[in-house]
Amino acid sequence: MKRFLKPITPLPLRVVLIAPFLLQMAIAVSIIGYLSFRTGQRAVNTLASQLRSELTARIQQRLHHSVAAPHLVNSLNATNLSNGTLDLANTRGGSQLLQQLKNTPLTNSLYCGNERGDFFGATRRQGTSRFDRRTLQMMVSNQRTGGVYHLYDVDNQGNITHLLDTLSAYDPRRRPWYIAGRQAGQPTWSPVYLDFSSGLPTITASQPVYRDNALVGVCGTDVVLSEELRTFLHSLDIGQSGEAFIIERSGALISSSTDDDYTVMDGDPRQRAHRARRLQATESEDPLVRATAVHLLAHFGNFVDIRESQQLDFALDGKRQFIQVAPFRDGQGLDWLVVLVVPEADFMAQIQANTRNTVLLCLLALAIATGVGILTARMLMGPILRLIQATEAIAGGKLEQNVTTQGINELLRLANSFNSMTAQLKESFESLESQRNSFARFVPAEYLEFLRRDSLVNVALGEHVSTDMAMLFSDIRSFTTLLEQMTPQESFTFINGYLEQVSPEIRNHRGFIVKYLGDGIMAAFPQGSRDAVAAAIAQQERVRHYNAIIPQTFPIQIGIGIHFGRIMVGIVGETGRMQGDAFSDAVNLAARLEGLTKFYGVAVLISEAVLENLGDHSYAVRFLDRVMVKGRGEAIAIYEVLDADPNKAGKLATQADFDQGIQAYQRGDIPTAQAAFTAVLTKNPTDKTASLYLERLASFAHNGLPPHWQGIWQFTDK
Repeated sequence: MKRFLKPITPLPLRVVLIAPFLLQMAIAVSIIGYLSFRTGQRAVNTLASQLRSELTARIQQRLHHSVAAPHLVNSLNATNLSNGTLDLANTRGGSQLLQQLKNTPLTNSLYCGNERGDFFGATRRQGTSRFDRRTLQMMVSNQRTGGVYHLYDVDNQGNITHLLDTLSAYDPRRRPWYIAGRQAGQPTWSPVYLDFSSGLPTITASQPVYRDNALVGVCGTDVVLSEELRTFLHSLDIGQSGEAFIIERSGALISSSTDDDYTVMDGDPRQRAHRARRLQATESEDPLVRATAVHLLAHFGNFVDIRESQQLDFALDGKRQFIQVAPFRDGQGLDWLVVLVVPEADFMAQIQANTRNTVLLCLLALAIATGVGILTARMLMGPILRLIQATEAIAGGKLEQNVTTQGINELLRLANSFNSMTAQLKESFESLESQRNSFARFVPAEYLEFLRRDSLVNVALGEHVSTDMAMLFSDIRSFTTLLEQMTPQESFTFINGYLEQVSPEIRNHRGFIVKYLGDGIMAAFPQGSRDAVAAAIAQQERVRHYNAIIPQTFPIQIGIGIHFGRIMVGIVGETGRMQGDAFSDAVNLAARLEGLTKFYGVAVLISEAVLENLGDHSYAVRFLDRVMVKGRGEAIAIYEVLDADPNKAGKLATQADFDQGIQAYQRGDIPTAQAAFTAVLTKNPTDKTASLYLERLASFAHNGLPPHWQGIWQFTDK
């Protein structure tokens, strides 16, 4: 049995144990993804976002895996060089270098150099013929070779046998990897450079070696990521025609899923200045990669300013392209950008083909899972592997795990304990999820998103966000009078029915409710005034619809005030009781504007700041007044949004007379203003604002204009 399980090529135990689990997980994720597409059929933008994020994460994970091993190898070699186990001058310790190279398949070369100029290492290279399968050689440059780079063949025990090739003089102290390690004084990465033998872009993990606080040398491990990453990026399912590429902050291409060469030649081939340089992403022969890089430069100005993962889109030949760009950093000097671009058309084809492929994929997944299960069962570590798989699945949120085993009493007891634990965890998580869903009804998801939190559990007292946004206050007019006609049960039923009608319009227009104020609503619109005004008009339409279906004894009217300015939204209260709220002078002013709707008899009242923030718009808006509300020392202009008024046509018909009356009123021409507003009421008797102005003008005619009259009405009450 042991002879049967012994692999032909030695493999790390970690690979043997984890590979089947990863395979099964990949199958499970694929099936769940396709089933989700069929049952959910989310919008194309949402699908694009999910795919880009997942593939970007996979690329970043692969990069982390690729760049982690070289530093571990360097640490071992640095220790050997420091204690003399690795002797560069006498080429002792080469068998250890070869063994490390065998155990790190992503590594191209590993070596060390010292301050005397000695260099010793191991590398992978193709044999000289198709019958020569030996791919590991030793590299030497020291006093014995006269400082000339020698490449040697090795036997099965790792001993140098004969010379394969001789290159030019080689001084490690002048190589980028040595210079980078010496200058950093700690493990680091060299700049990306063109390898002198392969000509491919190469990056080297460097670690300086010290003895008695003195530098004795530098150890390096080469990773030629371009070709290895190209194979990986090619294997990704990026739609039907999407591409992925990795670049430095300078824009130089590190790898891509295309067939681009990574170097270009500059200068006249006949001149000495003719040399190779790195290919920029903006110079790619692939039009999708080239256009994406150009768009990123145009959008951000340069690649250095891209500090966090972002999703964008742009048009190429009239077709929309989805982009995700994400920084990749390893904490030891690497700072790259991972870019994914997928045409929108790919998602449409995928959705249409999803139903047809689901059944076939399920059958295929079942067959593969069965085969993998049979092979895994033959392995000695099968029971342990199943426990590891189940544990990882629970960590990923899949709690429905049940492990079975037989033959070994200890493993059977462990499996039973594990299954009991899984059942308890599932019950606990279901209870927690139920509580979390209950909490979500009190703090809406939109509010949490604005605070950049994914759960109420992560919200802390005092957290806030300060930004420019539109604030909306709405209130039912004469609500106290309405309550007097209702029983307590009718009151709650009525107010909940009303809020159920108007609240969705706030979310439908990209706003969120900060809090309910009895019969009133306080809402914020982070995207600006357009959303707030549109929501206000929609709310008024909802109220008219609500009045048509409720008992006629309870028809309602609401007033809405909107202001735009700097708002601070956050969590207030104390440790035992917290809630969301918003503060600022702009919030207070929005509340005052809502109160003025009753005074002027209008449905929606906006400030001058809202009108400016609207920019070009198609709303019918008329100027109402310049006022100074209580608590503010500056006058503001207020406007009525006629689109929210059922009597819009009547007010538009009298717009010219109304404007003439306002102008005369502001300059103190009482007779002209009275005549204009009288003409308004003759044509539109329900215009309460015109009636209000006639009352003011009558008072002015009797008592005279206020001193220093500037056309500003001052309110002393809220």
